[in-house]
Amino acid sequence: MQNTASVSDSSTPPFTLMRIPQILKIMPISESKFWLMVQKGEFPKPIKIGRSSFWTIEQVHGFIRERSGQSTN
Repeated sequence: MQNTASVSDSSTPPFTLMRIPQILKIMPISESKFWLMVQKGEFPKPIKIGRSSFWTIEQVHGFIRERSGQSTN
């Protein structure tokens, strides 16, 4: 479920929200491990809309970039 939001102000770029199933397709971990990482502060906290949790694609890519940088040290 990709959502792009745009505002009438053309200087504001659109953004994409991701849900857990999409994130787990690119991060090979279990859902319980994912939530443990969120709880420990290792992964960004979600954006809550109603009862649903979302993360921006930038948060997910930033996390992966940060982790890949750590693994090469």
